Amino acid sequence: MGNVNVTYYGHSMFLVEDSRSNLVIDPFDETVGYPLQELEAKLVLVSHNHIDHNNIKIVKGIWHVLDKVETFPFVMGSVRIESCRSYHDDCRGNNWGENIIYKWKMSGLTFVHMGDYGEAALSMEQAEFISGVDVLMIPVGGVHTIRCQKAREIVEVFSPAVIIPMHYKTTYCKMDINDAEEFVSLFEDPVPKKSTVTISPGKLPEKSTVWLLDPVH
Repeated sequence: MGNVNVTYYGHSMFLVEDSRSNLVIDPFDETVGYPLQELEAKLVLVSHNHIDHNNIKIVKGIWHVLDKVETFPFVMGSVRIESCRSYHDDCRGNNWGENIIYKWKMSGLTFVHMGDYGEAALSMEQAEFISGVDVLMIPVGGVHTIRCQKAREIVEVFSPAVIIPMHYKTTYCKMDINDAEEFVSLFEDPVPKKSTVTISPGKLPEKSTVWLLDPVH
């Protein structure tokens, strides 16, 4: 048990680290609009191979890259990562292809990153996979992913302690997607946060709370 630091770089990119391990998920390229940040991590997770999610060259010191659904959990040090197949759209990937939902355990916390999830409804397999999540990173910008109302429905199913919106329009983001304002308005008492937050198993919010992180810029 311990603290986990989560840093949001914008779009769907996060650095998640505790005292023993670290990982980066969905590093973007320059087309997204956020300034590129060179950083170090042992593990990189890629939800799908689009250029705004798979720019692994900006991450140094990589030991392993996960970019496909694995049959068994991947374990590196203190981190245990599982993956679940999904689609980027609501027509079985015919428009945008497949997408991976990742779940990992770190310092007593369970994280889920939904990538560019775009399906109209969760499958039974996906629902079982996400169950038990403490920190849910979920796309809310629509257009190429689920819209904010669908994201809200998913949140209500699982009631994670912390909800972190991602994949939405900001001043820096050049992509044609919606901002996070409508999603945030669907919740009571959303909490604006800095780029990096510290999360501890013993100090989680008592009720599901939206943390709106300020992307690194």
